[in-house]
Amino acid sequence: MSIISVSNIYHSFGAEKLFQALYFSIEHNSRIGLVGKNGSGKTTLFNMFTQNLIPDKGNIHKSKTAKISYLTQEPELGDSLSLEECVLQSRPDHIALNEQLKQAELKLVNDDSQKNLDHYAQMQQRFELAGGYHFNTEMKLVLTSLNFPKDVWNQKIKNFSGGEKTRIQLATILLQPFDLLLLDEPTNHLDIEMIYWLEKYLSSLGKPYLIISHDRHFLDNTVSKIAEIRNYAIDMYTGNYSQYKEQLQMRMELQEKTFRKQQKKIDRMEKQIDQYRIWGRARDSETMFVRAKELEKRLDKIDRSDLPKKDKKIKLNFTTEKRSGNDVYTFEDMSFGFPGNTLASNVNLKISYQDKIAILGTNGCGKTTFLKLLNEKIQPQSGIVKKGASLDIGYYDQMHLELDDSLTVMQTIWQLIPSAPRGYVFSYLAKYGFTGDEVEKQVSVLSGGEKARLYLAKLIHEKPNFLILDEPTNHLDINMISYLEDALLEFNGTIVFVSHDRYFIDKVAKKKWIFTSKTIKETSQKLDDLFFQKVKKMKSENSKQKNTNIHKTNPIILKKLSAKIEHISTLFTSKIEKLDTLELEFSKPEIYNDQQKVKTLTDNIKRINKEIEDLKIQHDELEDEYLELLE
Repeated sequence: MSIISVSNIYHSFGAEKLFQALYFSIEHNSRIGLVGKNGSGKTTLFNMFTQNLIPDKGNIHKSKTAKISYLTQEPELGDSLSLEECVLQSRPDHIALNEQLKQAELKLVNDDSQKNLDHYAQMQQRFELAGGYHFNTEMKLVLTSLNFPKDVWNQKIKNFSGGEKTRIQLATILLQPFDLLLLDEPTNHLDIEMIYWLEKYLSSLGKPYLIISHDRHFLDNTVSKIAEIRNYAIDMYTGNYSQYKEQLQMRMELQEKTFRKQQKKIDRMEKQIDQYRIWGRARDSETMFVRAKELEKRLDKIDRSDLPKKDKKIKLNFTTEKRSGNDVYTFEDMSFGFPGNTLASNVNLKISYQDKIAILGTNGCGKTTFLKLLNEKIQPQSGIVKKGASLDIGYYDQMHLELDDSLTVMQTIWQLIPSAPRGYVFSYLAKYGFTGDEVEKQVSVLSGGEKARLYLAKLIHEKPNFLILDEPTNHLDINMISYLEDALLEFNGTIVFVSHDRYFIDKVAKKKWIFTSKTIKETSQKLDDLFFQKVKKMKSENSKQKNTNIHKTNPIILKKLSAKIEHISTLFTSKIEKLDTLELEFSKPEIYNDQQKVKTLTDNIKRINKEIEDLKIQHDELEDEYLELLE
């Protein structure tokens, strides 16, 4: 039985049609990527699944017991809660059982009667079966993987940024029990290392999920089917995103071939009908008219196929009015950041004419701040920054703050060229998907995708020769990202950009600058190599790096640290085995006849749990120390 199935769904927003006779189902083993152009109804479908929206017509069947977790693009969290309190709310059963276990333990301390012993054993078993002993460990794993170290868990939700709130929401839904996971653009606000972690997490999940994403690599690594919203309905494809693109191309070619073949057949039949009638009139033959009528009936019964609608391609074209100098930016012993927080120092790099550079690093390392320095929004703390001659900078900020919310779409472009005729502005905006009444929309009411397209239209019209792009693929659909990639590859100026879209980085960037050890270094390494360094370093592959940074850490120190890590791992395994043995004792009925033995067992289990937690902390600290020495 399906977890969710929708049948014969029709839905519109005003005069804008979204769905027409749409059918779709999610099974217990589904791992589906939901794709389609911006505005095609992807998020609307999610809202129908969660019953936040009722379709105009049709049926939605949901399993009565199914629990759905939904990651939205605009999280609603309790601002007065701390991070830890917010995440714990995802498991009210854990909170309740933990409190009941504490109460049972307190009763046992005050009165170790058989009744209290039995009650405590029962509560301990319930807590264990509910995964209570493992929840805190899992919460630490999820939060630290999403860049929330222990020292910020007491911070109030209201003090976190919008992107951080999205990550908190992601942690919350991953930790709560669910039968189906709905993820709407889960990689937004994640850095590349977090995306790798999320891919691994989902791959080992064992639960069905449906993902809306413009991240092609992410879809390749997480889904086994693609559901595409096209022409108001859903078409299903087996495989990941890359396989879907191949199948789509083949399907479109086959449909076009079938259409052409059918049209030739129809043309032949229509000509034959006309010929029969000509012969009928010329020969005064009723037989010819009968044959014409019979052929006409056959023609009417043909189930006519349509010529497949191809996506209208948008040709983005970045042109420049003048060429910059060969030296765009030079940094010598430069440091930058904020008072009391230097983000990078000893930066010695150079940006040259026609460089295409991707800036990489974890969230909060200073990537966006570095782009602001290039755009002269901030000044360096020390060192030398040489700006090249004849630079016309085009800056794309991910929050689209450069757009004026009080203007219309039309006015946004017209103010750049006030003397241009109205028709020119209309035709220019049409290239970016703004047609008809859409050009009169106020910027303040545009969706994220519409603002991104308008921002690109404005940026391109300004004809810069140096592009500084901060997360340009956010809010764009996959087709628009592809058009942007092609335009940037053809651009004859210089580009520096920040992105977490690995496909985009691989296609556009000729160089990579990465934040590491509080500085920025140029690297030619592949993304997979860069963000799986922890595993590689533990295998002592650091010595194979081809850079000039020679490791000077005493190998004896590294060997001792490695031995300590291995020793703690062995201890950890033995403690786990000991814990399993002790917990098995509680399954023996005769043990409850000896109150002292129950109490001793309980104390031993608590002690070993504490020792296991301490070993985990020691292991993490030693591993971090080992990795820092390798850098």
